[in-house]
Amino acid sequence: MNIAEKAPASTGWDKDQLAVIAADSEARLAVEAGPGTGKTAVACARLAHLISEEDIEPTNTWMISFTRTAVAEIRARLHSYVGDDSFSIRIATVDSHAWSIHSGHDPNARLTGTYEENIARVIELLKTDEDVWDELSQIEHVVIDEAQDLVGQRADLIEALVERLPPDCGVTVFADEAQAIYGFSDAAIGAPKGTSKARGRSLLERLRDAEELHFTTLALQEIYRTSSPGLKNIFSGLRNELLEPQNHREGLHGDIAKKIGDLADTSGLKWREMKVADFTADDLLLFRTRAEVLMASQFCDLPHRLRLSGYGATLPSWLALCFFDFVEPYLGERTFFDLWSVRVENKAAPEYGPAQAWSLLLRIAGRRDGSVDMQSLRRRLSQTKPPVEIAVPEYGLRGPIVGTIHASKGRESSNVVLLLPNGPEFENLEEEAEEARVLFVGATRARESLIVGESSVYRGSALRSGRAYRSARNRKSVMVEVGRDGDITARGLVGRSEFEAEDAAGAQSFLARNADVITTYTLEADPDLDWRYRVCVGRGGLCVGALTSNITYDLWDILAARGQRNSHKPPGYVNHVRGQGCSTLVLAADDSELEVLNEPWASSGFMLAPRVSAFPPFFFFGRR
Repeated sequence: MNIAEKAPASTGWDKDQLAVIAADSEARLAVEAGPGTGKTAVACARLAHLISEEDIEPTNTWMISFTRTAVAEIRARLHSYVGDDSFSIRIATVDSHAWSIHSGHDPNARLTGTYEENIARVIELLKTDEDVWDELSQIEHVVIDEAQDLVGQRADLIEALVERLPPDCGVTVFADEAQAIYGFSDAAIGAPKGTSKARGRSLLERLRDAEELHFTTLALQEIYRTSSPGLKNIFSGLRNELLEPQNHREGLHGDIAKKIGDLADTSGLKWREMKVADFTADDLLLFRTRAEVLMASQFCDLPHRLRLSGYGATLPSWLALCFFDFVEPYLGERTFFDLWSVRVENKAAPEYGPAQAWSLLLRIAGRRDGSVDMQSLRRRLSQTKPPVEIAVPEYGLRGPIVGTIHASKGRESSNVVLLLPNGPEFENLEEEAEEARVLFVGATRARESLIVGESSVYRGSALRSGRAYRSARNRKSVMVEVGRDGDITARGLVGRSEFEAEDAAGAQSFLARNADVITTYTLEADPDLDWRYRVCVGRGGLCVGALTSNITYDLWDILAARGQRNSHKPPGYVNHVRGQGCSTLVLAADDSELEVLNEPWASSGFMLAPRVSAFPPFFFFGRR
């Protein structure tokens, strides 16, 4: 049979794509795929072809991706190819696959162990546990995405997995070494000397070098993401330059930055001459460092979204609006539509209507009789990483996306504004080469147009917790990140120690009225809460929540870093703390924290949380 006849939706596939899609099911392929070459589409078509044409069982196939965002996109694409068979394919991140093996074959598995300990244990199981071998013996094909970013222990894990797979199990690995940017952290530029971390050998390098694994290298070359001549030149020409080891020299970063600027639609702009409010929801503003993103966000008073580590997907506000006092075990369609009509319609602004919302609930916790099991729904939504199909992928309200290049890896946008760092310094050639690849990744997020500008120098620092801060030149104040995961919990929203029942109801009612608008808050330290900060509407106004002690501890760490722990103290008031609407926080029915909450939230488990994202100044005053 002709390859084009065998490939699903074959019209439009080029010969390189078809060579991957319709390769033998037992083939082991290392596919070099640059940005815009249709890698995700080909990966999905490859699995679809194996299922529909090669009689591979969907339950015997794995898809391993680097991020949860990619997992959501892959599942949606696969469903368009193979329908409900897509739900039988094990599509998950590396860490999720690892936990599945760990929890399924180790009775002592605990999420409380360190990442290194958990991964080491899974590798041990892959090498020694016969039950794990039996499970893997059923696998017929594995697809691995973004392999260039699997380094260190993640690469050790996948290498051990591939070595343990049956000899007739096919493996298709997609990678682009020009986009290998996870050897150093988001804050590498401006971080203290010695904090950068070498990436080591990538998974792709290991697999290609292992002759006994029999990998064949193929390549996707045609660029489909953009028709812009300048962008195509970046996607192809600069990629080739980055892939040549002899080009890894001092000055590479500056050369790549200049060439990106020369090929962009517009260049030479300075960030201080622009602002977030100048852009639309189709625009993606990319900075190199976390502090730059937070500064840009702090001084924007219009809706926008953040794409940053530590600001994961949030649950939409309509969930809490509908269910904050719903205590029935099951939810019917008619009841849901009534709740939506009264509580959501014309009050919140989700991007879909009640029919799609109901479909999402059924997919997550539907029962055979067509109702929704509320306990099951709460259990799924309360997970650290809630279902991607219902979560809001960016943190904030609809508007321009502002983020770091690292956090936008694998994503794309019609228009990209790339703010390049001014005169960064590097410890060695390896770090400079990686930072050049970071610029390449940022530039290749664009589909239609690329604007290149020069960012202001906001080289903030980070605490052990990951919280960013930046000291003012006069040392009188410090801009500190507020809104990270863990800064607000259910107890801080409707806890009995934090609120009287009437005050909790008033706070939640305020949040319901402001679920989709920007609100500026004040933080007020409360001695009755061990000096935790209350989130208030104006100074001395309505309190809508109380922050955890995380930020208080971090403020003392900042004082220690400044040598002022014994002479200064955190401020009692902090102004200009912006909230980008609200999200929903959910607790499972067996969560012990429910015992300390006011009603009705202690019974329902659904509550609104202000979606705080701020980088306000903290003025540390001397002790009297």
